[in-house]
Amino acid sequence: MIENDVRYQIDRILESKGWILGADDNRRNVFFEGSVKIKLTSRTIRELGAKRPDYTLFDGHIPLAIIEAKKTTIRNLEDALDQAKEYAHRLQAKIVFASNGTTVKTRHLPTNRPLFINNVEVNELLSLEDLLLFHHKEDNRVFTLPTEVIRSRDELIRLFEELNSDLRAEGLRNGMDRFSELANILFLKLLSEKGDDLIWKQLIALRNNDILAYLNKVAIVRLRENYGGEVITETAIRNPITMKNIVNTLNPLQLTAIDEDIKGVAFEKFIQRTTGSRQNDLGEYFTPRHIVRFMVKLLNPKYGESVYDPFCGTGGFLTETFRHIGQQSKVTKDSQDTLFNKTVFGGEITTTARIAKMNMILFGDGHSGVSQQDSLRTNCDGIYDNVLSNIPFSQRIPQDLLRSLGGHVKNGDEACVLKCFNSLKAGGSMAVVVPEGLLVNRSEFLRWLLMNSRIRMLVRLPGGCFSPYTEVRTGIIYLTDKGVAQTDWFYQVVIKNDGFDSRRQPIDGINDLDQVLFFYGKETEPQIDTPDRVEISRIAVRNVGRKGSFSLHIPWQISSSVSYRKLIEISILRNGKSITEKDVTDGNIPVIAGGRGTIPYFHGESNSHGGVFTISKSGAYAGYVWWHDHPIWASDSIVVKSKDETRFLTQFLYLCMRNKQKEIYERQQGTGQPHIYKSHIEDFPIPDISVNQQRKIVEEFQERHTALQNARKKARIQERVLEEYLSEFGHAYFLDEEGFASKKKE
Repeated sequence: MIENDVRYQIDRILESKGWILGADDNRRNVFFEGSVKIKLTSRTIRELGAKRPDYTLFDGHIPLAIIEAKKTTIRNLEDALDQAKEYAHRLQAKIVFASNGTTVKTRHLPTNRPLFINNVEVNELLSLEDLLLFHHKEDNRVFTLPTEVIRSRDELIRLFEELNSDLRAEGLRNGMDRFSELANILFLKLLSEKGDDLIWKQLIALRNNDILAYLNKVAIVRLRENYGGEVITETAIRNPITMKNIVNTLNPLQLTAIDEDIKGVAFEKFIQRTTGSRQNDLGEYFTPRHIVRFMVKLLNPKYGESVYDPFCGTGGFLTETFRHIGQQSKVTKDSQDTLFNKTVFGGEITTTARIAKMNMILFGDGHSGVSQQDSLRTNCDGIYDNVLSNIPFSQRIPQDLLRSLGGHVKNGDEACVLKCFNSLKAGGSMAVVVPEGLLVNRSEFLRWLLMNSRIRMLVRLPGGCFSPYTEVRTGIIYLTDKGVAQTDWFYQVVIKNDGFDSRRQPIDGINDLDQVLFFYGKETEPQIDTPDRVEISRIAVRNVGRKGSFSLHIPWQISSSVSYRKLIEISILRNGKSITEKDVTDGNIPVIAGGRGTIPYFHGESNSHGGVFTISKSGAYAGYVWWHDHPIWASDSIVVKSKDETRFLTQFLYLCMRNKQKEIYERQQGTGQPHIYKSHIEDFPIPDISVNQQRKIVEEFQERHTALQNARKKARIQERVLEEYLSEFGHAYFLDEEGFASKKKE
């Protein structure tokens, strides 16, 4: 069965698109599972067999599309689409959707490609009218506008550059002065395309000498009466010919239907090229729209809830939230009042706030919730159900403000995240874009968040995702249950394919963001089983309530076909002793110090059983695993030795841990210098195989190691050869169903 909340969301979206679901309505064109048989012939019913599609969309008696809703049995987004395609083939429908209520992916069966409208990939359920466009074509691309008016990003950028030359001739300064002037005129053009075209028609009809007076004395008064005084400003253009040229340039274009990504990128390029620098922190103004959509769907705010962006820039999160929530309710006077006046709110310190108001008006409305304010000094504590934001990176925060926020806040990035957090009601949720450092550094601030909310997901975005505004690697903190829960575990997600290539050109089809959205839910554990597509780790949190460092427990990667024993069960783990000057001068046991720290051994213990190995405890190489054939002093390290050499060979334990060097490094923690503690490795999985099998692996390794050492002496090769062998050994060993390594074929 479909989960109830998923069905509810899909039903509401279909209703908002004009579909009729009511069983007692003779116009009904949406049928669920068993009910679809009343629209089908006996032969088609036999073709379907016992199973039924989750949703079937009809035009009369013609099946147009199948919707496969998320089910607990589906483990992959491709599987969901394939299942929908199987039903569609039997019903002779041409379109399939896979949806979990918030995220949608599509397939056009004749071409086996995603659907595109006006060159933009479809990522939502469609109306009957739009579906019919695809039904009557053997193509996955349709156009609702003449192709000559569908402008590409580069074409729009060239157009804006032309207009920029006109604005330069007016003596307007680079950057926001020119951008604001262009925004005024574009706002009037877009209003005209939405039906409010009186002002634009007048601008086209008026003579040159009258156009500026009309704008500043008539048009602005009318706009301020309708939308308030902060939305539009008097034009700074003094030459009426310049204004008339800009109006005439924009007039033949149809901008409303152009994807907001194209318009947004064109605006971004315009600002970047006119400022001549990155001093304006452009990332504050424009968050990539696919990231905005991902975060809105991840947070999934509901109708009746409030959403706040304290650093809203041009309002990208607000407009997308307005659209997302608007699909969840039937249009009534009360629902419109809720959506327009009680749902979306934003703050922005710069005059860009009025651009956010413009965007809200063009998207439907809700502009009254946007204010120009210094959000860091505005008291909004405990007001909102949800927060969505891209914080301004690396802000310099006055010391008095930092002190007022509490001792766990050390810099501007943490202050901005805390401001978002404090704005939430008890039990509220937020998703915010942050520098990646906030995700990977186990700081006091991260510990505080873990203690005071349920962190659901830390998402690391690919490099270049926010280029050209910042080269800083970015990520997303997604949390829920402010103040009423503490984090026990969360998912760490590394996004490799965000739907764009290295040149930031779009990639069609399913990407990592889609996979995460399709299988993640707040109330249940995410059903993510796609290691080949998305790098996801389930992180358990340990000792979070203590001051100082805490543990983020990353599961060890093991084979399901091998039995394992925990390291603590079969070995002696000891912290090395501190070394005094007397120990160094009077003893005969060497102290080894180098690039990986001081490497120890048990002082005074026999080395008759073939050596021990150590794991460095602190510094950049905390977690480094090193074998020792001879006794040395124990210092800043953990010493590991088998409890029983007749059952587990110490050198076999070493090879197993050396093979997992990267995973041990990932367990580093600490607010300053990285550390590895015994508790981090006690549960390390050692394959439970016979000592003879262990000995075979060790001997094979030693033979290969000796051969490599000889080859290195002859050819002066680097230490990386040994590392390559260890990697080869580990791959062969851990994938071997019989539990021991085998040589790879040359």
